[in-house]
Amino acid sequence: MEIKNFTITKRDGTVDRFSLDKIMSAIIKAFSSVNEPLDLGNVSKIISHLNIYNNIKVEDIQNQVEVALMKEGYYAVAKSFMLYRQQHTEDRETLE
Repeated sequence: MEIKNFTITKRDGTVDRFSLDKIMSAIIKAFSSVNEPLDLGNVSKIISHLNIYNNIKVEDIQNQVEVALMKEGYYAVAKSFMLYRQQHTEDRETLE
C-alpha cells in the first residue's frame, strides 16, 4: 500500500499529510506506558491491520489502532491507548 501521498482529516476539519511516523510513535508510547516489551516486528504486525485511505479521519485511525492492538493480544496497551485518548478528549473539551 502506497501511503506517503495520503491526507488525513484532523479533528478541527483541516487536512494534513498522513504520517506513519505519528502512528508508530503513538503505538510505541502506549507500549512504554505499561512497560510492555516492543520490537519492530510487533509494530509492523499492528500496522498491518490498519486500513489507511485518503482523507481518513484521525479518530478512525485511532479506532483502528485500538482494534489492532487487541487483535494482537495487547489488551493492557490498548487500554492505556484508550485512556490516553479519553484524557485528551476531556482536555480539549475543557479548553473549549
